[in-house]
Amino acid sequence: MIRKVLFFIVLVLGLGRPLSAQQSDSIEVIFFDVGQGDAVLVRSFEGRAALIDAGGNGKIFDWLREYHVDSLDLVIATHPHRDHIGGMPHVVGPTPVALYMDNGHHFASEQWRLLEDILDTVGTRRAVATAETLPLGSVQIRILPPPPGSDGNPNNESVGALVQFGAFTALLTGDSEREELGYFVSLGIPNVTLLKAAHHGALNGVNPGWMQATRPKIVVISVGENNSYHHPDPKALRYYRVYAQALYRTDLNGTVRVIGRRDGTWRVETAPIELGSGLRSSR
Repeated sequence: MIRKVLFFIVLVLGLGRPLSAQQSDSIEVIFFDVGQGDAVLVRSFEGRAALIDAGGNGKIFDWLREYHVDSLDLVIATHPHRDHIGGMPHVVGPTPVALYMDNGHHFASEQWRLLEDILDTVGTRRAVATAETLPLGSVQIRILPPPPGSDGNPNNESVGALVQFGAFTALLTGDSEREELGYFVSLGIPNVTLLKAAHHGALNGVNPGWMQATRPKIVVISVGENNSYHHPDPKALRYYRVYAQALYRTDLNGTVRVIGRRDGTWRVETAPIELGSGLRSSR
């Protein structure tokens, strides 16, 4: 209880930049083009901001500055693979972070050790993901912790986040594979407006049960161009196209910015790959 009160105080006193008047009473969910990896920014119309993953390199620092993010209320590392935490030192070092959250599992990698050292050095407040809902201004972020125990696959230990703003909902599940997605369904997952394709559009990150449980209107795949994993899988793409009204990919569309409204309506803007070249509307 004390932790939640402290977190709320930090949010109230945060330094985030509000959206423009034309976007008031809206939420932004931005899928940055960081190549093969995940980096998703959630920002309320009051300017409160959460970052879920940070890609595998320093691109995230430039993207945050491009979108005028100079502080973060919440940072979540879904799991410790390089394409999700490799960019974290470029975030938690130079950018004030009120709360950093991960799955609590240690990982033997150079990137993980570097991140741990920086977190200790700057003294960022840390938490292990538990089933709770955190406020981000007018937005609520429901944390979906990994299932108890471990199957030895870090993908299935990803921290999930269900973002809620009125009737607009977004579901982000890191690199979860079918086993963990089934666990999330057992926790009670609603139909969502926006779904980040799990595991960069791999076939092991989707099945009919998952799509029937979530029934997204928009699917975004965060994936690198011509990646060695051959993501996204053609069969996975068929699943997403059957259920969703719109499908976007960072390798084809660049950065994808979804603007959701409290009544559940939405629009999408995509950005060219080059930083600083502006936005183009796609809906």
